[in-house]
Amino acid sequence: MSKVILCSSKTAETPFTFLNTKVEIYTYEELCFYIFNNTVLISKSVLSEKLFNFIREELGMEELADKLTGLMNKTTYAQDLLIEILNAGDYYTPEEIKTYAAAWQKYRKLSPQQRAKLKADGYLAYRRYIKAATLYDEILDGTDESTDPVFVGNVCHNRAVAAANNLDIEDAKEYFLKAYEYNNNPESLKGYFYIIATYEDSVTLREEIRVHGLDEEYFDDIMAEIGDSKADVQEMTIFAMLQRAVYNRLNKDMTDYDKRMDIILAELKDEFREQAI
Repeated sequence: MSKVILCSSKTAETPFTFLNTKVEIYTYEELCFYIFNNTVLISKSVLSEKLFNFIREELGMEELADKLTGLMNKTTYAQDLLIEILNAGDYYTPEEIKTYAAAWQKYRKLSPQQRAKLKADGYLAYRRYIKAATLYDEILDGTDESTDPVFVGNVCHNRAVAAANNLDIEDAKEYFLKAYEYNNNPESLKGYFYIIATYEDSVTLREEIRVHGLDEEYFDDIMAEIGDSKADVQEMTIFAMLQRAVYNRLNKDMTDYDKRMDIILAELKDEFREQAI
């Protein structure tokens, strides 16, 4: 869920940047919001003197910075330090912080694979597709016949989304189909058809739909879903833009198709530079 960030504290002249997500923080309130919603992406190594100095010098919260420095070598979990940060102000209520702490007690009881998926999902949400794909691959390499097939299918589905957004088309098709085999989720099969629609013609799409035992009405529904997207192309994910672009192409609207493909290629170049660091 989103939350309106009303900042009443000091605004930093130089922001603190979480390097793995490229998010810049300027206020205590922004720091709290980031912590509350992204703890899986915050390792203990991030909780270092660099962050503590930012809190001390840029946010003017010397008491909190000193307390965090003193606790650094006394606690095992990063979340314990993060709770101290949340408790230092009133951006979140005591009840919200209690709920947050309880959620992370449950998180610690998850299997390593479940925790890894949450982390990979976090990177996927921040469009760090290469990092997310690497983590999903590590999870899949560690699965066996005893692993919950729905869990495996969901990992494959998200792996396909990462591939699609990086234009790794064959991987995207492969993982969407694998996902459907494991989780039997219609959304995974639909993702496969979206890829086919984007890179093949309507005849091929119809044939693939028939191969999977679906009728002509399903084809119409797929095309309607793609065509009904009204979001501005600048605010859409790359995969969503591709879905919209293929609708333009199949309907011979080459002006909008070219426009969207230019935007996609430009964004891919920028994102690849960031992810290759």
